[in-house]
Amino acid sequence: MKRKMAYIGTFYLIGLFSASFLSRGHNLAAAAVLVLSAVSAIAVYRKRFLKAAVCLFSAAVGMFLYSGYELLVYEDIVKYDGFDVKVTGKILDFSEYSGDITLYTVKGVINGDVSAELSFFADSSNADIGDEISVVGKASVLEDSYTFPAKSYYKAKGIYLRLNKVSDFSYSHTDFSFRRAINNYREHILTVINDGMESDCAAVMTAMLFGDKSAIDSSEKTLMYRAGIGHIMAVSGVHLSVVCSFFWFVISRLPINRYFRFGLLMVPVLCFVMLAGMSNSVIRAAIMIALVYGAGLFRRQADTFNSLGIAVILLTAASPFAVRDASFLLSVAGVFGIGVAAPAITAEIEKKHRLGSTAKSFIASACVMVVVFPVTLLFFDEVSVVSPLSNLILLPICTIILVCGIIVMLTGGLAFAAVPVLTVCGFCCRAVIVISEFIGRMRFSYIPLGSDFVRNVNIIAVIAAALSLLFFGRKRRGIFLSAGSLVAAMLISGVYRYIPDSKITVALLKDGSSVTAVVHDKNSACIIDLKKGGGAASSVVKYLNRSGIYKLEAVILNTDANTSLPVYLNSLKLFDTEMILVPEEKVSLADSYSSAEIDSYGSDGSCIESDRYTISFLNDGVIVVNASGADIVMYDSNSEINAETSYSAAVRYSGKSSDNDADADIVAAMDDGAEVLVKKEKRVFIGENVKFVIDMDGTVSPEEIK
Repeated sequence: MKRKMAYIGTFYLIGLFSASFLSRGHNLAAAAVLVLSAVSAIAVYRKRFLKAAVCLFSAAVGMFLYSGYELLVYEDIVKYDGFDVKVTGKILDFSEYSGDITLYTVKGVINGDVSAELSFFADSSNADIGDEISVVGKASVLEDSYTFPAKSYYKAKGIYLRLNKVSDFSYSHTDFSFRRAINNYREHILTVINDGMESDCAAVMTAMLFGDKSAIDSSEKTLMYRAGIGHIMAVSGVHLSVVCSFFWFVISRLPINRYFRFGLLMVPVLCFVMLAGMSNSVIRAAIMIALVYGAGLFRRQADTFNSLGIAVILLTAASPFAVRDASFLLSVAGVFGIGVAAPAITAEIEKKHRLGSTAKSFIASACVMVVVFPVTLLFFDEVSVVSPLSNLILLPICTIILVCGIIVMLTGGLAFAAVPVLTVCGFCCRAVIVISEFIGRMRFSYIPLGSDFVRNVNIIAVIAAALSLLFFGRKRRGIFLSAGSLVAAMLISGVYRYIPDSKITVALLKDGSSVTAVVHDKNSACIIDLKKGGGAASSVVKYLNRSGIYKLEAVILNTDANTSLPVYLNSLKLFDTEMILVPEEKVSLADSYSSAEIDSYGSDGSCIESDRYTISFLNDGVIVVNASGADIVMYDSNSEINAETSYSAAVRYSGKSSDNDADADIVAAMDDGAEVLVKKEKRVFIGENVKFVIDMDGTVSPEEIK
């Protein structure tokens, strides 16, 4: 059985990944069936089906491991959810926020009983990485939100609880911490980079060198992903390959045996892993680097697919939930695409046609795009379709930035090297920003993944691709059918966004106590800021991007215009905004923001008309959207509703109590056939995220946005 670890690792990953979507009972039942099938295949067919039996057994191991870890580790930690606990341990990391607040990540013991990693917010202090801490607070399981899936994200990283209402936080300094020393050196290099480059260029270089994208403007980040270079900002094999190539060039010339050479090489690898934040993708890359360079110790030939299988097993054996980490899956898929799929395809093509280096680079980039597409579909709102072409231009520039950044790191940021190197980096980063903006602003450069049609088409394509590979294997027919099905899905998805649709949607998006409504068809939208001045702007941007909408007919600021206007002007930079409307009493704001076309409207009795719908502003915060004869009313707990008016659907966007006159009046005013959402036994929905879809015949279909 050739490539044993490749097959074992692949089916183990499939089992582990499948288990993350199943209940424990279904998971264990499926794993048992796989084991019985494997045993039966060996018993009946002996060696004939040994390969298939090993694959089935590997998938079962992944399923059993996920369930066992969930039962024995995860549930033993989350049992403290909702209880006051005391945690003692060491600080692993911290992030400072505005308002002198710091988020600490610690590894410690809960109530002297269970070891765990968790996080908590506290007032900023001099506590540092490696310090001993003691903290008391209320433990709670993290929750996913529309804009950020906190529970899923941190669960994949091994953090299952957060402490709230911290009442006692104390710490004591430790003399030395290797992790702290690495972090201090990282901060020193970041200071050198920030001092030697313009802020936006320094942010790009920091993202490429350390994977820290926090300093990049959200609009610039979106454009880079649309241009297809988002993978460069996730530290992985490319970065470590540059590091290893430099050190191996020096170490290979030392008069020492191969074992010492390998050991010396692993020292900078481990340091770089820690500098890059020990993400799953960089750890995966480090394991593969160790396997590739370590193969020579045993006089063996390294194999990318085998090394990838081993890396997957080692990385998830102690942390099975990492299988739902986006960076880990993207890294694994990317390595498979460039190291396994691309060589197989180029080899098939070169049997008849000789390929140049540019053609091979294009094929490799296309393979990566196709292979990572199913992962992108699962985790992201958009997918770039121009990355094979854009990477031909941008990847060499990004490689120069990486090499220069590593030179700065290796020389300690000393001026003799940093000044000229960062000058070159500045030009390269500026080129990346300009080119990414040019490509990313092209509407055909990306496909939004929010609609059910697009998701269903691409799920079918992924299944078809898997079946093609299953039936035809590595034969040319199987490879091209598999790739062709995914490419066809992308083309269909790209065309779909330009097909007219007769539906109108009224969506309400909530972030904390902020609420914003988005009224839209398939191509354009109108935004109504209902409460708390732009706090839900990030949710609005996410919703618009997922829906493929870039034209805004109007942004209507209903309340808190002083706060919300600058927020929306900054958040909606990538959208074509025709008009910003503020209440008449706030029209003076236009003097401060002359770059935007700002007009006023009457917030009591005014009516704003679009081609396909009308928005009416009535008394006491009541807003009615009319489309195709259906009326959607939005109101708050202080509103006075006209019970003589008949509505098709309703949503109360603020107020906690359900026992008030407004609710009674709105229920009385509903159509006989009206759709009224029920939430926690309340007749009128008090939002998280909800939308009402209006068909041409006036039928209203309400649903929760997820």
